Amino acid sequence: MPALQFRRGETLPVVAPVLTPQAVEVGDIVALSAGNVIRAEDFTWTTDLPTTQAAFTLAFLGISGQRKVVNVARVLAAGRDNRMRIDCDGFYEADCASATFNVGDFVGPAKAAGNALLSQTVIGVADAAHAIGVVVEQATSVTRVRFKALSKLVPQAR
Repeated sequence: MPALQFRRGETLPVVAPVLTPQAVEVGDIVALSAGNVIRAEDFTWTTDLPTTQAAFTLAFLGISGQRKVVNVARVLAAGRDNRMRIDCDGFYEADCASATFNVGDFVGPAKAAGNALLSQTVIGVADAAHAIGVVVEQATSVTRVRFKALSKLVPQAR
């Protein structure tokens, strides 16, 4: 089962450019960098986790709705090379470190080993400035959390 899954709701999809060498999986948390889709794990690390999350949030586009294989230009079922569907809204469920969440809490991309973000795992964050989503279901000591995506680049999703 993928770590991050769409559950329900309007997705507000956009079609965005992605570089030919870039691999993207369905359910990857993605941003726009220099006009192209990049996964959270490929986002440039800056100083520490909160600083990187805040920078990522400003570029957060949404959740990948298509898979793109590394070094292959055309995405399956896409009409043009190096373009893919990104879902900017909707309700999702993702893996997280064991935690308790209340409705209205914020989640952002979790940290990988070393200095990188994870593309399909979230963690509770302090505020909207560090968030890619808002929790929609209260849960205690869970390792999966449900949230609504909050694309920074598509205002209708916020």
